[in-house]
Amino acid sequence: MKRMLSCLALAAIGVTASIAAQSPDVNKVLADARAALGGEKKLTALKTFSATGQSTRVTGNASTPPGDFEMAFELPDRFMRRDVLAIVGPNTITRTSGFNGEATINVIDQPPAMPGMIQIRMAGPGGAAPGATPTPEQQEEQRKAQLLSSKQDFARLTLGILLTSLPAYPLQFSYGGQAESPDGKADIVDARGEGDFAVRLFIDTKTHLPLMASWMAKEPLVITRTMTAGGPGAPPPSSSGGNAGFVVAGAPGAKPATAAGGQAATPEERDKMMKQFQDQAKEAEAKLRVVEYRLYYADYRDVDGIKVPFKLQRSIDGKPTEEVTLEKVKVNAKIDPKKFETK
Repeated sequence: MKRMLSCLALAAIGVTASIAAQSPDVNKVLADARAALGGEKKLTALKTFSATGQSTRVTGNASTPPGDFEMAFELPDRFMRRDVLAIVGPNTITRTSGFNGEATINVIDQPPAMPGMIQIRMAGPGGAAPGATPTPEQQEEQRKAQLLSSKQDFARLTLGILLTSLPAYPLQFSYGGQAESPDGKADIVDARGEGDFAVRLFIDTKTHLPLMASWMAKEPLVITRTMTAGGPGAPPPSSSGGNAGFVVAGAPGAKPATAAGGQAATPEERDKMMKQFQDQAKEAEAKLRVVEYRLYYADYRDVDGIKVPFKLQRSIDGKPTEEVTLEKVKVNAKIDPKKFETK
C-alpha cells in the first residue's frame, strides 16, 4: 500500500490548469486518445468487457487484506461490479451493484453461516433514515438515485477504456485546458452528463492515454452501529461518491442487543438506541463537505488489440481509498446473463 500512497501523492503535486490562446479541438484530443487505446475500429467493435482481480481498501492509516473484485459490461445498457463489503471471521459479505437497462442491480450476498448477524442498508438521496421503514415513494426515489449512481460509476470506469459517450449514460465533451505537473503535461477534457455529473479527464499529451478522472462530490457517509456481538465488518467508504453505507448489527435472527452491563436490551432500549443512531446519522450527514474524488488509470496492457488499464486507484480529498489490480480481462467474450440479474 505504500507504493499506492506514493503514486497518488506524486500524481497530485503541482497540477494547474491553463487555457491556451487557441484551444485544441476536443474531438482531435479524443480521436488521438482513442487511437492510442487501440483505434476507432477496435473500440467500436467492443461489445462486452469482463474483468476480475483484487481490491485493497484504505481506511485511515490501515488497509484491508486484498478482496475479490469483478466488473463486467455488455453494451448498450448492462453493467455490474462486485465488491467485498466486509470480512467477518471466515465469512465474506459482498455487494453486486449496477444496472440492467433501467433496472437496478443491488444484491448483498451474506453467507448462510451468519444469517441475521449483520444487516447492511444502502441509503441515498430521498431514502429513509437508517433503521426506518421507507415509504413507497422513498423506495422509488432511492432506486432512481442508485440507478443514477451506478450509471455515473460506469461512465467514469469506461472513460479509461473506451473514451466515448455511451447510450446507457450519454456524455458531452469540451476542452478544459492543459495541466502541468513534474511528470509532464496532460490535456483536460470536461465531460458532463445527466444530473450533476461533471468530470475532468486528464489525458497524457505524449502517450495520449487517459491518466485520471477528477470530480467534486460530498464526502461519503459511513455509520457503524453495533447492537450485538458480531465482530468487525463495517464496509469501507464508498469510492464513487454515491450511496452512503450503513451497517446495523442486530437484524432479524441475530442475538439480542445488549444494554449497559451486558444485559439483553428491552424493546424500549432498542428503540432508544435506534433513535440515537438516526440522530447521529442526520447530524453527520449535515456536516459532510464537498471534496475532490479521483480515479487513476494505470498499467495499460494490450488485450486483443485494446489497451486496458490493469490498475485503478481511487482517492477522496487527497487520501487514497482503494486500489484495484485486474488479473484477468476479456473483451467480446460471452457473459453469463445471470451476472446482470436484478434480484
